Amino acid sequence: MAQALTRIRLNGFKTFAQRMEVELQHALTAIVGPNGCGKSNLVDAILWALGEPNVRALRAANATEVLFNGSASAKPMGLAEVSLWFNNESRWLPLDVDEVQITRRLYRSGEWECWINKTPARLRDVADLFAGTGLGRGGYAIVGQGDIEAFLNADPESRRLWLEEVAGVSLYRQRRKEALRDLEAAQLHLKRVEDVMRELDRQREPMREQAERALLYRELQAQLRQRERQRLLYDWHSLHTQLHRHREEREQLRLQIAHTEQQMTESEAQAEQYGQQISALEAEMDTLRSLLQAHLSAEERTTGQLNTLAERERALEELANALHDESSALDQQEAQSLQLMGALQSELEQATREAHALSAQLQEAEAETRQLAEQKQALETRYRTALKAQTEYTEKRQKLSLLAEAITTRSQQREALQQRLAHVQHACETARQQEQSASEAVEQLESAYWQSERTVQQHLREVQNAQRQVETLRARARALEASLLSGEGASPAVRALLQAVKKGELPPHYTPVGSALSVPEAYLNALNAALGNALNDIITPTEADAKHAINWLKQNRAGRLTFLPLDLLEPAPLPEPPRQKGVLGRAYDLVSAEPEFAPAIQHLLGRVLIVETLDDAIALLRTLRQNRERKGEPRWTRIVTLEGEVLQLSGVLSGGAAPQERHTLLHLKTERGTVLKQLQHAEQHLTDAESALEAARAQHRTLHAELETARQRLRERTQARLHAENELKLAQRELTQLERELTQLTQQQQSLQAELQTEPADAESLHAERERLESRYQQALQQLTALRTQHTQRQAQIRELQQRLEAEKRQQERIHQRRQTLAQRLQHWQHERAQIQTQRAQLESQLQHTRQQIDALQTQLEAMRHERQQLLETSFHLTQQAKAYRQQRQALAERDRALEVQIARAEVRLNEIQESWSQLFPDEPLPAPETMEPPPPVNRAELERLRRALQEMGEVNLGATEEYARLTERYQTLERQRHDLEATCEQLKQNLHEIDADARTRFLQTYEQVRNAFQERFKRLFEGGNADLILTDAADPLSAGVIVEAQPPNKRRQRLELLSGGERALTALAILFALNDVRPSPLYILDEVDAALDGRNVQRFADHLKEIAQTTQVLIVTHNPITTAVAQHWLGVTMTGGVSRIVPYSPRLDGLDSDGVDTRRAVILHQSQPTPQP
Repeated sequence: MAQALTRIRLNGFKTFAQRMEVELQHALTAIVGPNGCGKSNLVDAILWALGEPNVRALRAANATEVLFNGSASAKPMGLAEVSLWFNNESRWLPLDVDEVQITRRLYRSGEWECWINKTPARLRDVADLFAGTGLGRGGYAIVGQGDIEAFLNADPESRRLWLEEVAGVSLYRQRRKEALRDLEAAQLHLKRVEDVMRELDRQREPMREQAERALLYRELQAQLRQRERQRLLYDWHSLHTQLHRHREEREQLRLQIAHTEQQMTESEAQAEQYGQQISALEAEMDTLRSLLQAHLSAEERTTGQLNTLAERERALEELANALHDESSALDQQEAQSLQLMGALQSELEQATREAHALSAQLQEAEAETRQLAEQKQALETRYRTALKAQTEYTEKRQKLSLLAEAITTRSQQREALQQRLAHVQHACETARQQEQSASEAVEQLESAYWQSERTVQQHLREVQNAQRQVETLRARARALEASLLSGEGASPAVRALLQAVKKGELPPHYTPVGSALSVPEAYLNALNAALGNALNDIITPTEADAKHAINWLKQNRAGRLTFLPLDLLEPAPLPEPPRQKGVLGRAYDLVSAEPEFAPAIQHLLGRVLIVETLDDAIALLRTLRQNRERKGEPRWTRIVTLEGEVLQLSGVLSGGAAPQERHTLLHLKTERGTVLKQLQHAEQHLTDAESALEAARAQHRTLHAELETARQRLRERTQARLHAENELKLAQRELTQLERELTQLTQQQQSLQAELQTEPADAESLHAERERLESRYQQALQQLTALRTQHTQRQAQIRELQQRLEAEKRQQERIHQRRQTLAQRLQHWQHERAQIQTQRAQLESQLQHTRQQIDALQTQLEAMRHERQQLLETSFHLTQQAKAYRQQRQALAERDRALEVQIARAEVRLNEIQESWSQLFPDEPLPAPETMEPPPPVNRAELERLRRALQEMGEVNLGATEEYARLTERYQTLERQRHDLEATCEQLKQNLHEIDADARTRFLQTYEQVRNAFQERFKRLFEGGNADLILTDAADPLSAGVIVEAQPPNKRRQRLELLSGGERALTALAILFALNDVRPSPLYILDEVDAALDGRNVQRFADHLKEIAQTTQVLIVTHNPITTAVAQHWLGVTMTGGVSRIVPYSPRLDGLDSDGVDTRRAVILHQSQPTPQP
């Protein structure tokens, strides 16, 4: 069979620091080596190269941990790279090439690269390439460490994923996801198209009305154009006359301004000259002030120096007196020190003679003491030998007694242990029965638990549907609210007014009638017809608010509106509605509004009657006319039917079909009320659904807790059974041990009885002699201690006298040095005193000279102050004169600027007239003002009337016909798109149904195939027994879980969780082999899946492995020699210095031991694997 994976190359991945490449040429390859050498790292490298995105699946905390981090013998690597080569001659991969190379590289910075046949690719491209082969993400063909245990401990839904991978349902799920995404996009597009169509339909009817108004607008515009021509000619002539008059007046002003400026300049120049003289004088005065300040500072410094010298002279006198006193004291200290040194020398000589005598006595006493100690040591040795022999004799007699007691105790323990063994055997059997009962309880609770899980999922779907409905209604309510706030459905003038309120240009005191009303849906058409354009009327609190809004409309040319000021409306008495067939009542009574709006609503609807049909309206009109003839006054304005026909009291009747989807403010508000009610019901339904879900979840949690309790009880029962079995084994071992101990104790008793036949030697005589010698030794030791104490005291006395003598000598030296220091300081004092007297004379002379200069400067400065005052008075007079001229010039300039502004305004107005003329009459030039006759005055009231008429028409769309045609064409185009989108949505729904049906069919077919294959593999692996795969919800297999039940030979049928560890592992391997039987993968990678199997089960596993290897390539990491023996090729993984390397080996068919193990390969691998480094 051709190999799927032909070559592996690693560089820097985990412990593989060096670049390494391995060729795979056999169907079954074993990866072997000691623990911790990097075998699983090789599996991780293959998994990583196949696009695994989860670093935890690679046994790492983050992405960069897959890089080699260095060791004692190698530096860290900056990148990790793994390349895999696959044989694709059979085209099992969807690429039209014979060989496919996958390479993945990661840098320490976190950047990564991936290639497929040296072409850059994404990890998703790699995953898509291997999808459906079992090698993709979550595939069943790569089983790592812990995956078997994870499968055994997984919930039923997680086990279903392996079946989906085999059935290829994951591809269907992807197709279904894409179809759902397309369906959502098409539905969203369809909704947008319908929204645009409604908007276009709403826009077409107003456009038709605007086209009708365009003709009237053009007629009024022509009349206004003629009146504007007369006005422009009149203004043109008047402005030119006024402009000529202003220009002549401005020339006279310019002459007066020039004369005033000349006089002002002369005064300012003279004032500037005097100012310069004042500045020069002030500069000179500043110089004199600075010089005077310097002399004053010098005077102050000199005075301070004189005071300092006097203080220093007094301090020196005091220092000299202190030095003389200290010299006298030193003479007395020197005499006392000499006398003390003589006395100390005599005491030192006497103490030295006494210390020599004590040393001789001490040597004699030490010799005697050593002799007694030697005698004492010899006698002590003899005494301890005799005492030890006597003690051993006594201990043996005691031990003999204890042995007799121990034999008796052990005999009693043996009888008690035999009774305990019988009790434990009974407890073990009871624990087995309790475990069986607990297992049955777990099965019952699990069935109820999964039924509860399905109920929770059903309620959850109901909650999700209710949430979607609530969100849809909330979105619609928000959209309607936004439409109401923006004035959608109202006239352009209303929308402009509401926008101004929103921007803060107007106060929030304006409410359209359509927004103030709340109308039952049954009366909506009737009220729309009854109000008509009054729906766009604006309710205001006061007439001032109405005038403010009217001014704003005028200034912004925003149209014309009718206002209802509440403070001006005067409610009239309302007539009672007639009691007649078909009459529903006053329109005012059939609507609701805020109390503050009642006067406005009464004004509009208080005299309007609502009836059911047009016939009812005509009959009512005849009745009202008869009453009017009798009473002589009309009371009602109009009658409106439920379908919207309006019958005036004059007999005018209007009706017909209203435009579809015409959204007025009243429609929008009514729809918002309806949506809010629906939203309230939907929220209540959501609350009920959530309550039901919470109740189901509570029951689910209760069942889960009961199930966990039952499982815990089962585990406790199992633990109790195991504990009882252990207790039984322990009791049996204790009984055997007790028998051996009884035999040993009997033998020890016999041996001691033989040893106690010989009596030990007496130690009493040796003890008395030892006591006498000890007494003599203690006396000698006391005498030696006393002599040592006396000798030590004499030595201490000698050291003390020597220290005191040395201290007095140092004192004599200090007195001599101090005497020399005093003499030097006295000489220095005399020299410093002479210097101070000389400095004082110099400073007194300098102080007198400074004071004379200060007096001269103060006199000169006073004369300059007088001169400066005279200059300031003259300068002030000139400045005031210049100020008067400046004020006169400013007045003339202001008049000049006023004339300039009037001229500019006239020129601007003339330019505006020219622009207006050129716009209105581009083919006729304006006449020259000097040649034209004065035109007659213009009737500006007529002109204003025409303007007001045009303004009252509001905005008129002169291109309404073309716009209406464009909207109609756009509407028809969108209608065709809507039909196409509806057909697309139906097709996508049909596709989803087909995808679900195909996925369900494929899953069920695969489930039956895997189920049959699993039962067959189970019987072969266990050599009998039965097993089954059961869906938790057969009605919904694509979301159901998979429960594994097994019945090993000679055992009852039970859940997978209740089997022993080896049985569970073997059952999981049976499922794995069954998956391969149904949909073989070209490559299987197994990491220590045989670790939990014993010898016989490993052999059966190895036989199945050889069978699979006939059609599929297998890589297996193993430590088991039986599994290793069936491999055709070995990859030995070793580690040296923290770096892994691979040693390939292909065995021959001979050299197998009696168990079928290739002993030569074991030797070779042992030689190639150095001892792991610590």
